[in-house]
Amino acid sequence: MLVIVRPPGTAFRDAISNHPDRHRIDVSRARAQHAAFCAALEDAGLPLLRLPEEPDLPDATFVSDSLVVLVPVLPDRPPVVVVARPAVAPRRLEVDSVLRAALPCLPADTQVLRVEDPGTLEGGDVVVYGDRLAIGLSGRTNVLGARVLADAARSLGYRPFLCPVADRLHLATAVTALDPNTLIGTAAGFASLDAAGTDAAPAGEIRRLLLPDDELLGANVLALCGHAFLDSRNPTAARLLREIGMPVHELELDEFALADGGPTCLVNILP
Repeated sequence: MLVIVRPPGTAFRDAISNHPDRHRIDVSRARAQHAAFCAALEDAGLPLLRLPEEPDLPDATFVSDSLVVLVPVLPDRPPVVVVARPAVAPRRLEVDSVLRAALPCLPADTQVLRVEDPGTLEGGDVVVYGDRLAIGLSGRTNVLGARVLADAARSLGYRPFLCPVADRLHLATAVTALDPNTLIGTAAGFASLDAAGTDAAPAGEIRRLLLPDDELLGANVLALCGHAFLDSRNPTAARLLREIGMPVHELELDEFALADGGPTCLVNILP
């Protein structure tokens, strides 16, 4: 496993956001928080691939949105990289640098697919758990882009589900995966999954850790190698994670929350 990260650049103060206090973004403080986040990942034994900042691209620190890398479930299939196409046109300039960094770290037979115009897809709308793959249909990911990813996933043995997302940025804003059989999220996040069909997160097979609506930030949990990384302002989420035996890393990430981001947004995971 390799974790791609990129620190926020000077333009981060202009990140795309609906947060009412977005004008308060402090770039210096965001850089310090990002450095602490990266240190926590390394302390947990995770290797990082650090990309240089993009001083003119406000949202480039959110590297999750650029690519979706899928490891095959079925035997004798090569990995697939689906190159995203962000809905906001200036963000498309972020994508190729992440792809260039990722490809040398992947098997030589890795297939690369691109979402083409008029499709849109952002990695923040993708939640993978076991052989299931949920794709949010949001203001950032449309049906055409979701179908490209769904078809690729299906060819590798995944069961893809297209999930409607309303009143929030991405699917992973309100629900994330902790392991193949455990999800954490708010009622709205689980409602998106349930709208895709009863097999998306069936009771008795998928454990749900339910958060109160006022702890939405706690639904965005980065779970890697048995560790959980989350915004420190979410005590219910931290308690639930500890109750299931996960080591919890509570981090100051409020500058990224002002830009509508969380810990999963700050990484792109390579197998």
